[in-house]
Amino acid sequence: MTGAEKHRTKGLVRFFVMLVSIVALLVTYAFAFQRTDVSLDEVKDPGRRASLVRIVRGLARPNIIEYDEEPTFHLLDYVTPCPQGGFAPESPDTSGPFLEAIPQCASPGSDVRVQGHNFDPGADGPLSFIPPSGVALRLASVTADQEGNFDVVVKLPDRPDTAVQHFRFTTVQRSGVWHLTDTAHETWAKIVETVMLALVATTLGTAMAVPLSFLSARNLMRSIRTPFASVALFIVGLPIGIFGGLQIGRWITSVASHMSDNIAALAGAVVALVVIGLWALRATVPEVEEEPPTTSEKTLRRLVVAAVAVGGFFAIGFTGNLLREVGTNLNDWLGPLGFIGNFIRIIGDVFATFITALTAIVAGVVVAAIGSRMGHIIADRASRPVLMAVRYIAVAAAAATVAVAIGGAVHWLYELNPSSNAMATSAGGGILGLAGVVLSSRFGRRWFPDRLGLLATFLRLITSFLWIGVGIAIGIALGVGADAAVGVFGASGTLLAPAVLGAVLGIVGVSVSRSQMALPSGLSAYYLSRTIFNVIRSMEPLVMAIVFVVWVGVGPFAGALALSLHTTAALAKLYSEQVESISQGPIEAVTATGATRLQNIIYAVVPQIVPPYIAFTLYRWDINVRMSTIIGFAGGGGIGFLLQQNINLLHYRDAAAQMLAIAIVVSALDFLSARIRERIV
Repeated sequence: MTGAEKHRTKGLVRFFVMLVSIVALLVTYAFAFQRTDVSLDEVKDPGRRASLVRIVRGLARPNIIEYDEEPTFHLLDYVTPCPQGGFAPESPDTSGPFLEAIPQCASPGSDVRVQGHNFDPGADGPLSFIPPSGVALRLASVTADQEGNFDVVVKLPDRPDTAVQHFRFTTVQRSGVWHLTDTAHETWAKIVETVMLALVATTLGTAMAVPLSFLSARNLMRSIRTPFASVALFIVGLPIGIFGGLQIGRWITSVASHMSDNIAALAGAVVALVVIGLWALRATVPEVEEEPPTTSEKTLRRLVVAAVAVGGFFAIGFTGNLLREVGTNLNDWLGPLGFIGNFIRIIGDVFATFITALTAIVAGVVVAAIGSRMGHIIADRASRPVLMAVRYIAVAAAAATVAVAIGGAVHWLYELNPSSNAMATSAGGGILGLAGVVLSSRFGRRWFPDRLGLLATFLRLITSFLWIGVGIAIGIALGVGADAAVGVFGASGTLLAPAVLGAVLGIVGVSVSRSQMALPSGLSAYYLSRTIFNVIRSMEPLVMAIVFVVWVGVGPFAGALALSLHTTAALAKLYSEQVESISQGPIEAVTATGATRLQNIIYAVVPQIVPPYIAFTLYRWDINVRMSTIIGFAGGGGIGFLLQQNINLLHYRDAAAQMLAIAIVVSALDFLSARIRERIV
């Protein structure tokens, strides 16, 4: 084939591919139009156009200011039905505004022509029929022409009576200067509440998202590998530490409750604990050591640090009760500034309420870290037979712990019957499903190399789902067998089945991976955190608001908690992607100095991410302001409830005032973000 023929063939192929792409695109859009019910039939309906015009005009006139108005009633006597001999009203004063009716009396339901004369040009208002009961029956809205006259035909209501009734045309006249409407005052109060709600949610979300963003940054986590024993002992130590922390937290709560009303005792206890703790640390841990510490000195220091940590938790618990009492008193003393005392009281209440959970989390992490450190020491110093023995025992215990956690969670969530084997099957399916994820990530690139492009990504995704499905199916089958096996000993439907199954799967896993000495713990943390963030971001904030409304009650606090959870996941993703896009030069330079991983993050990563972090945070703040309108629909506070109420009542002018307030706040936050970035960058 000559060069010209090859060129012609390539041109035909390119034309065919382009033609197929265009046809596929047209078919896709045609299907999209069909699924979204795109139609202009309703657009051509005059009634819908009139409704649209009314809504647009209402939104263009936000109800923000108003004038005091004095109504003037113009009455015309009328009788329905006509009495014998007819009826003639008194002659009106034609020097001023007056009404006329043709005919002067009629039967109920008849058409009557009502005319107005000598009104101000453009005067408008309702024309009503007033029966003897005094209830105004609105007939029409009329507007005087340039000469001050109007002429309208109305139908008499079915209100027959021998007494004289009236037609009434009401006009209003402005008096005094303008002032803000009640809607404006309500909008101001709610927009302030909305901004503060969004501020609290953004602050809480940012505080949680910043540290989590480093866990979900692939470039930082990719190189982290941890020995098997270290990971296993970390998992085993976590529930042990949490259990111990719960006991300490309950002890702290019990002791603090006995002197919760005594401010002097609480303050004295806090000061004493802080002073004793600092003295103990200075006495046992010198700032500069002339000689390496002995084993006994290291042991003593660790015991002192542990005791000081427990004392610190006691100090936090006592501080919470102290702040709660002080804030309650200040709330009464400060008068208009009582919200400061309320703030102090709430901070103390947070400390006092969550001290048990805080102690459990910290103790769990500390014990798990100690276990991980022990695993590193064993991996570095122990012989291979000892290391393998520890690996078998530790991994079996860790897998059993994970299986029990999965089974216990399923039992609590679904309130299983005692005879159900769902705990064992869920544990088996969960563990082998995770194994499927690991295997798919390990062999996916080998089976489908990057040179296949997007096809490789698609095939890896399909393979991952297949591996996960197979793993879950096998795990469920093994769970059924494990529950039946422990049922021989009368333990069917208990946590013994998932524990045994987890231990067996752990031993099998160690046997299969004997040649692998370390796990990619960094990538595991990366994928786990990304998965959690994606799940949280996929949840509608409105649903979160409903859950928190049930927990903490209707109000802005529930909305702040719902938005803070969603903000954490959204900002963590944005932050982590910013970390992944930083320059590697500073990291390599700091690493070359022998810096630790923490020092590397502080001196090489943080300086590069501060400006975008600030921009993302402020952007999220104005997003939360707008999202709070949706949160308000579920009782989550803010301006949303007010906006929804006005829309449902067709009060579009009032709704326009709330929409205008939201637009002003979002624009102000955008300007603030730009100014802050100019000062920092």
